[in-house]
Amino acid sequence: MSLSIRWRLALWIVIAFGLVLAGVFLTVHFSLQRILASELDGRLSRDTDRVLAQITLVGSLEDDERLQQIAQQNSLTGAGQPPFITVVRNSNGEVVASTPGLDVEGLALSAAELDSVLSGRTLSRGVNLPGGQEFRMRTAPLSIGGVVVGVIQVGEGTEAVSLSLNRLQIILIAEAIAGVILTVGIAYLLSGRALKPLEKVVTVAAEIEASDLGRRIAAKGQPSEVQKLADTFDAMLARLERAFQDQRNFVLDVSHDLRTPLAALRGNIDVLLMSDDLDTETRAQLEHMSAETGRLIRLTTNLLYMASADSGRQAERRPVELDVVCLEVYRQVKDLRTDVGVRLGNEDQLTVMGDRDLLKQMLLNLAENAVKYSQREGSVTLSLFKSDSTARIVIEDTGPGIPPDQLPHIFERFYRGDNRGRTGGSGLGLAIASWVAQVHGGNIDVESEPSRGIIFSVVLPLSDSGAAASSSDP
Repeated sequence: MSLSIRWRLALWIVIAFGLVLAGVFLTVHFSLQRILASELDGRLSRDTDRVLAQITLVGSLEDDERLQQIAQQNSLTGAGQPPFITVVRNSNGEVVASTPGLDVEGLALSAAELDSVLSGRTLSRGVNLPGGQEFRMRTAPLSIGGVVVGVIQVGEGTEAVSLSLNRLQIILIAEAIAGVILTVGIAYLLSGRALKPLEKVVTVAAEIEASDLGRRIAAKGQPSEVQKLADTFDAMLARLERAFQDQRNFVLDVSHDLRTPLAALRGNIDVLLMSDDLDTETRAQLEHMSAETGRLIRLTTNLLYMASADSGRQAERRPVELDVVCLEVYRQVKDLRTDVGVRLGNEDQLTVMGDRDLLKQMLLNLAENAVKYSQREGSVTLSLFKSDSTARIVIEDTGPGIPPDQLPHIFERFYRGDNRGRTGGSGLGLAIASWVAQVHGGNIDVESEPSRGIIFSVVLPLSDSGAAASSSDP
């Protein structure tokens, strides 16, 4: 699933905050670790000097008992484990004295380490003794009378240092979790405020339709990026409005200019067909020309109505007798195909308020569509019913029907489905019929199953007189 820009921006803010927080966490952790280790080494240095001073007073490493007392005195015992230990070794690395109970094997020095310390160097290192004890050890040369006679090892447990670091780690992790949660909320709110001007642009853009290209976003005082986007979008709308207006004017002019010569052409052809002197082939050609001319007339008429729809034309509001219009449509389409029967079904007398020409064109488009798609020996039935306050015109055919996946698209402009190659057509008839129904406050419902035909139901509100007549009927 794709995240919105708001959530992406909030997520990036949280990630950036998390990286910064991790850097601060690591810096604080290692800095404190170094500070505590430095303080521990400083204490060990002082403790080593103290123990060295005590051993120097003994004067030699031969007095084992006295050295053991010094080692024991400088060994502090806590809760079961000594946090401070002392080991005295001779120049051979052998233990002379040590903290009681201490496993000195874990503190053994290698030959290289022993030689390094005897040469005057001091070593500091961390060691792990049996039982999980961790110590910081300082190993220094032991001099008596200016002569190095051995080494001394002094160590302090690092439990306090580890405990401090662990506590700091717990505190930082808890604060990090709380900080991330708080940052998510703050980042979401801030990103929402930052994107609010952009959401306004999107909202206005979504509300603009082809019939409402005169609307503009007109963003003022917005962030520069949003202002630039809004201005660019407004400029694009202006260009689109001009292009659509030019297209509408072109369609209107061409359709209007074509209707007159096409009507004259068809009239002349029909006059020629009235002659009894025509041979069979010539008559067939003229009939074909008449049919094609009629198709061109219907196409230009549909183009004219489409341009009217795009220009926002409103329907006239005059009383229209639907039963009379249905009868005219029946007479006009019944001879379109000789192999399809067209008949009138139920025909109530109803009156609606509207544009008679538009309503007739709507019914013509639906009826011609039904006749065109009907199979041989099929039938088309045109019926008119009245309800409480609506008129319902039903056009039913016995054609192949419309597949379910095509039903949502049949009222779209220029959509012709899988039958376009067989029947031709411009794909405008149903779109114009739907528009006419809408401008009259009605709608068109369609029911269809493959191989069972189509039922178009046009529902229109009755005029006041028509509704009153309907309610007065028994």
